[in-house]
Amino acid sequence: MQTVAGALLSLVMGQPSEGRPELTPTAVMAGRLLAQRLFGGSSDLMDYDKVPTTVFTPLEYGCVGLSEEEAVARHGQERVEVYHAHYKPLEFTVPGRDASQCYVKMVCLREPPQLVLGLHFLGPNAGEVTQGFALGIKCGASYVQVMQTVGIHPTCSEEVVKLRISKRSGLDPTVTGCG
Repeated sequence: MQTVAGALLSLVMGQPSEGRPELTPTAVMAGRLLAQRLFGGSSDLMDYDKVPTTVFTPLEYGCVGLSEEEAVARHGQERVEVYHAHYKPLEFTVPGRDASQCYVKMVCLREPPQLVLGLHFLGPNAGEVTQGFALGIKCGASYVQVMQTVGIHPTCSEEVVKLRISKRSGLDPTVTGCG
């Protein structure tokens, strides 16, 4: 289902929104850029690549960039490396909540510098975590750069900078403590 703003922009710009994120913030930014082109002398166009989004359910899901499947389709299985982990958020520890569904996955190109193609986060504060990493991913961050980032402890976003286990390794991705 398309947002009203997205449909209006598609008509005004003569560009269908098919295959583009149909999100209110995306439509607002596209509208702002359109107004700047029409009335402000700008030539900036909306960049629909790597738009972050979150599903605000009791256990949030956030993502930015390509899914694992999209990355494999574009680049081939052998050129894609996926780092992942199950983790236990601090806010689940004290009340003893089940954290078995909390999961983070980073999709990267396999060859150095291992550009990050996508980030997927399932857990508390997924919107905040995804928004925080979206700029770096949009700007071409590599896996190495993310791993060299100091995580803020104890936060959910810290789990992203601790991703060390690749799916290809076959190792258990369950985080067993601080580290």
